[in-house]
Amino acid sequence: MIETPRLTLLPLSLEQLRLHLENGNRLETSLGLQPGHREVVEPLLSIINYFTVPRLKDPQFDPLYHTVWIAIDRQTRQIVADAKFKGEPDETGTVEIGYGTYPAFQQRGYMSEIVGGLVNWVSRQPDVRRVMADTDVDNLASQRVLQKNGFLFVEETEGLIWWELDLSRITH
Repeated sequence: MIETPRLTLLPLSLEQLRLHLENGNRLETSLGLQPGHREVVEPLLSIINYFTVPRLKDPQFDPLYHTVWIAIDRQTRQIVADAKFKGEPDETGTVEIGYGTYPAFQQRGYMSEIVGGLVNWVSRQPDVRRVMADTDVDNLASQRVLQKNGFLFVEETEGLIWWELDLSRITH
């Protein structure tokens, strides 16, 4: 679990992930949270079904680098966003993150806080030296989130902008 000023970031177990995929509020009920505006849509739906679930079933993978992390607003007790790592650190010590805020909770600064929390956590993990992320060329809000968290532009390829954060620049 990761705590930020307003949020708790919680990595989902396989059973919680299954509840996350269901329509309804069973996940919120199981966690003692208020129903909200949580929605799992593409491309996250396919990523969970075809990559996340199989990797969570396989003990060779570290679940913290493969599961979905939900962001819970502690004041409203609602799930406001999802984030995930896209696997363990590679041979260069690089991990990649992906994230999204549910539409009802956008433009409240949640994602900047979530990315900051994930970066802070992963910077303390062994063998992680760099965090990468990509954004659509026209997703200015996501680009601002990364810039606020110290990510630097790497390159633009096929409608995506790639960003990098060198963790050696982070002080704890």
